[in-house]
Amino acid sequence: MVRGFWTVTAAALVVAVTALSMRMNFEFGYVLGTSAATAQIFALLSVAFDGLKALLPLFVAWQWRDGRKLRAAAGLGLFLLVAAYGLASALGFASHNREGIAVGQENLNASLKEHLADLDAAEARLKALGAHWISGVIEAEIAKLKKDRLWDATKGCNEATLAASRDFCKRIETLRAELASAAADAVLTAKVEGLKFKIEQLRAHGAGRETDPQLGEIARAAGFDILRVRSAMNWLLAIAVEAVSCFGLFAIAWARAPRVAVVMPTEEPAGSSRPWRLVNPKEVRSAATLLHAPAYKSKRSAARKREQAVLKDGKGAVAKALPRLRAAERLETET
Repeated sequence: MVRGFWTVTAAALVVAVTALSMRMNFEFGYVLGTSAATAQIFALLSVAFDGLKALLPLFVAWQWRDGRKLRAAAGLGLFLLVAAYGLASALGFASHNREGIAVGQENLNASLKEHLADLDAAEARLKALGAHWISGVIEAEIAKLKKDRLWDATKGCNEATLAASRDFCKRIETLRAELASAAADAVLTAKVEGLKFKIEQLRAHGAGRETDPQLGEIARAAGFDILRVRSAMNWLLAIAVEAVSCFGLFAIAWARAPRVAVVMPTEEPAGSSRPWRLVNPKEVRSAATLLHAPAYKSKRSAARKREQAVLKDGKGAVAKALPRLRAAERLETET
């Protein structure tokens, strides 16, 4: 009971792995197509090969057991071909997926690095501006000076000839420079805030992390280059998935019990005091072949034969007893 439960559970898991392997090969096969039609052809072909890969070991084993060595060899050759194709597809899927993760992380890290550099530059420029009035105060001060008589006398500081007019226009120019600094400060402040917001978003999406933390840990522990570790992990995933989908059903399939044909012994001779019954039935094991069922002796027909033999024996005994009974009756009548 317990063994049957775990066998069914293992079979369900193997079927799940096989289905996922088919999905992986479907995804990779679809990428190979140059159009929608060819993509579907490659994808469905990969799925069909994956299904054959899971079932062929069972048929190869059955053919070998039944002595069909040539068929078993042909099935083994087909299995090696579809298994190699499935391994290549799984390896391509794993490599493509790992590469996509690495490229995406590298792009995030590069974007974060660029935004951090822009932030540092903007903050440095903002710091270089120094302290200044806000633009509203500066504009109010300029508007106030434009109401002065010197503004009209110098025709808007275009004809400043006297010392007083030159000092006046110098104050105007200083305020204008201060206003430009205030405007630049506002622009840089907005830019700094925008860069900080983008940096927070990038970090929320994983920017600034290691390209592949799993591969990084393995590479540091083993002392290998991360590219070699990435290749090894791709091979490991592909081999694991393909091994389970290839040999999972073959490994957990229980051996079919050989069928038994019962040969009934001959009945005991007539006149025996023991009642008839089955005595020491002999079991003859017949190999259960793939296409031919073993021959059986019907228990029902054997029982009918026994009944007929008993009836026959009973009639014989009655026939033998009749002369004795008749002789006894004649003696009684004579007396």
